[in-house]
Amino acid sequence: MTQEIKIIPSKINSVGPLKIFTYPTRLAAAWKADISEINIPAYEVYRPELEITIEQGSTKSLGIEPKNLLKRIYKKMAAPIEMGEEYILDARYETDKNIAHILKNIAPGLLAAKEMPPKIPKITVILRANASEMARNAYDLLGFPILCTDRDVKGKIIRAPSGKDGAYEKWYEELFGKLAFAGYTKETPARVFISRKGARSLINESEVEATLQDYGLKKFYYEDIPISEQWSITKNAKVIVGIHGAAMASIVFNCNRPQVIELFHPGYVTHAWRHMTSAVGGSWCGVTGQITENVIKELDFKHKARSFASAPTKIDIKSLKMALEYLEIDKQ
Repeated sequence: MTQEIKIIPSKINSVGPLKIFTYPTRLAAAWKADISEINIPAYEVYRPELEITIEQGSTKSLGIEPKNLLKRIYKKMAAPIEMGEEYILDARYETDKNIAHILKNIAPGLLAAKEMPPKIPKITVILRANASEMARNAYDLLGFPILCTDRDVKGKIIRAPSGKDGAYEKWYEELFGKLAFAGYTKETPARVFISRKGARSLINESEVEATLQDYGLKKFYYEDIPISEQWSITKNAKVIVGIHGAAMASIVFNCNRPQVIELFHPGYVTHAWRHMTSAVGGSWCGVTGQITENVIKELDFKHKARSFASAPTKIDIKSLKMALEYLEIDKQ
């Protein structure tokens, strides 16, 4: 059986130097709470060569099974779907209710498989039978037909490494930058504030919004608008202030060398979007919120990295202004 192989060359993502401004704290000065500046020296992230393989066969060969027992039994008993010589990529076992997982983990390998020579005109994405509406819409906007099923599927199986750890990040500009996704509009603001409701929300959002309005930023809740509008806004923006987790993965579409300020709960600071911003040629700065009494205990003593992944936080306005000044973002 002939196997086709596509090689994605290794690349280096040069990151920083970077800064993070904290909420005023007494950790650095016992007698008076003050803002601390965390300076992160420049560093390089090596992304090794990736191999995408294509081979006639069945999704059964992937060896990935549903967690649900009844679905496993059904998949085992049901006849496979025959797709002949059509190209297929099985994305059923990646979270399909989180747009970041689609854009960061699945879409890069999917786009690389399609666009790298020899190009493939059509790849069908396999999703679970009860796939989320968001996933259906996202792949449709990216130009990929979908098949929703819990059965095995036979065809030309594409195996692409996951982009979970940023494996494709230095290829974002080539894969996403010129992508003409459906529903794209140029009529969006140049400066945007991407806020969030519920989990990871800002306790003092109105105060933060009022400050950012002085700098010409317009607020959006991405959970309230269509995906095509979300992607258009982020693609076109030159200045982005956003809460970590507020669908910021759409930075992959941005070719404007964006200036990005990421707002964090102090108990959940991650490097994903700073790497992503660097990968598309942008500049990044972080601002962390107020430390609560259990942050040190959960993080440094219990080593529970995700204890505050969904917690709301309060941002200090002076810290925010320092971040704006650091990136040389002026008032408008």
